[in-house]
Amino acid sequence: ISVLPFNLPEPEAPALLALCRQIQAEPGTRWTTALAASQLNISERTLLRHFRQQTGLAFSEWLRRARLMEALNRLAQGQSVLRVALDLGYESHSAFSAMFRRTLGVAPSDYFQPESLSGNAFNSA
Repeated sequence: ISVLPFNLPEPEAPALLALCRQIQAEPGTRWTTALAASQLNISERTLLRHFRQQTGLAFSEWLRRARLMEALNRLAQGQSVLRVALDLGYESHSAFSAMFRRTLGVAPSDYFQPESLSGNAFNSA
């Protein structure tokens, strides 16, 4: 059974929570551990350790999930895959699509499409 990455645990520590909210407000920023650590004035190693302790996720996994959740919101609103990919900081449409397909098992352009009716028993008459 594959668990879809739709939960985004929030840390309890106020500084980490503020960082998470900033990331969610600016998902297109090239968030690195160095940038995030500098925002909190702590070392990258300390950030990574506290982040995992507080959220149960690696910083990179949390960041990917945050961006994926934002992408799903934007795609549901009808934004183009290219626009979503670039707005969320991906280098290209294909890099975003590869991450999306690897995570959700379907291309972003197909995610909100209704199932094809071609194989439906009701159409075979």
